[in-house]
Amino acid sequence: MSATIAEPRSKMIKRLPQPKLLTYDDYARLTPPDSGNYELHNGKIIFIPSPLSPHQIISMNLSVEMGGFIRQHKLGKLLAAPMDVRFTPNDVVQPDLLFVPNQRLDIIKRIVEGAPDLIIEIKSDGNTATDMSYKKYLYETSGVKEYWIIYPNKKTISIYALMEDELRFQRTLTLSDTLKSIVLLGFEMPVTAVFE
Repeated sequence: MSATIAEPRSKMIKRLPQPKLLTYDDYARLTPPDSGNYELHNGKIIFIPSPLSPHQIISMNLSVEMGGFIRQHKLGKLLAAPMDVRFTPNDVVQPDLLFVPNQRLDIIKRIVEGAPDLIIEIKSDGNTATDMSYKKYLYETSGVKEYWIIYPNKKTISIYALMEDELRFQRTLTLSDTLKSIVLLGFEMPVTAVFE
């Protein structure tokens, strides 16, 4: 009886080709110019449907109130989507609203290059749980200090704050509450005014 010597297992396993992770340059080249309908999540281009009117009303209400407060107190810049924010070479998102304080205005270039201090996302029907979870992970690992998720259908706002390198849930605000910011000290707005 003759014995055969088997090939080492490492030679038998074929290496599968790894998918190419797209970068911001790829994203800028492959998506339509001036389109706010795309983001880059972990090297993959994600299509984001256009927001509906409740989303835009909330964004405008916050822009007017927060923008006025920020300008009056000369605190920095408030920017609204569509605005690319590059967190890593393979992650570019467009938060609905973002705040960058005066001492960090150098991250605002043609796009925002780095983590804003405050990010506000207004949940749309097109947002999946996976996308929202990935964005939260991206924001906390990049050092976003405060994160709000606004739910137009429920008329609630969930507040997260960066603590020990983690965006930790603080509370959910309802229509009877007042919206206050950890980053924008002194800013207050009735939650009802966010949704009207």
